[in-house]
This record gives sequence, structure tokens and C-alpha cells, in this order.
Amino acid sequence: MTDQTLHTAYERRPLLADFARSAAGLLFTLGPALFLNPIPALFWIFLAAGMLFLAFGVKTAQKWVTKVSMTADTLTVSTPFSASLAWKDLQTVKLRFYATRRKSRKGWMQLTLKDGRTRIVLDSALQDFDTVAKYAARWILENGIELDIPSRENFLALGIRLDRNTDTEG
Repeated sequence: MTDQTLHTAYERRPLLADFARSAAGLLFTLGPALFLNPIPALFWIFLAAGMLFLAFGVKTAQKWVTKVSMTADTLTVSTPFSASLAWKDLQTVKLRFYATRRKSRKGWMQLTLKDGRTRIVLDSALQDFDTVAKYAARWILENGIELDIPSRENFLALGIRLDRNTDTEG
């Protein structure tokens, strides 16, 4: 990536589905808690579950407004809580896979990048996630960052080999 800037965001369709899940969860948990006058123990259970769905909705809204920009020198995430890191300062990288079911290949990946002060977390619903992961791989090699075994395996699952003899921008 030379003299180019990649601008990307999270895909809208999965976020709309997540908003619908959050709304349905709120309806089926806070609705009974607030309008059916359940026994106190059930009220607190419904309220706690409702707060989880509310937190999920807030996290989804945060992704909705997130914009990611990547240049040859920096990665910037613009949300209500913006962050930026210089690739040359990258110190820690983790790439995790979260399955939706046990022993399933369906799920999502989460890329965590740290430079000592700043932590940026992106998941695979991000458009151009593979491009960001490939660029991170280049800087893993450039900066001599040691990866844990799950991260190394997950980069391989994306088709990104992490050895000096391989072009990771590919």
C-alpha cells in the first residue's frame, strides 16, 4: 500500500440483523419485566437479560458509525471513541476466531492491534477485513512480533502465511 488510503466500514446488512436481534431481545425481556409485574426474582432475571440485549444494541450502533482508514503509515478507527496507531509502533497482534456453534466453521474473526498505548479491535464483518489483516501481517514480520499459536493458525485460515519468504500483501 503506497500513497493510497483505504477507507472502509462495517457491512450494513449484518448490522441490521443485529439491530433486529437486539430489539427482539429487549422486547421479550424488558417487556415482561416492566408490564407483566412478575415475581421479584423473575423481574431481576428479565432486567439482567434486557441489559445484555441493550449492551449488544449499543455495540451494534457503535459499529454502524465506525469508519476505518488505513494508509502505509497508520490505521485509524473513527467512532465516538476514535483511535489511531502507527504501523511501525505495532507491538501486539492477536487474531481470534469465534464459532457460533461448537465444532463449527461458521463464526467471525476478531483482530486486536496494540502499540503500547492504543488498542484497536476490528472484526471480520468489516469490509476489507482481509486487506487490513494482510497489512497487519506485513508489520508483524517487519516489527518482529511474536504471535501465539491460535493467531498464527487464524492468519493461515485467511490464506496469510507469516514467514519472511512470503508476500503477505498478496
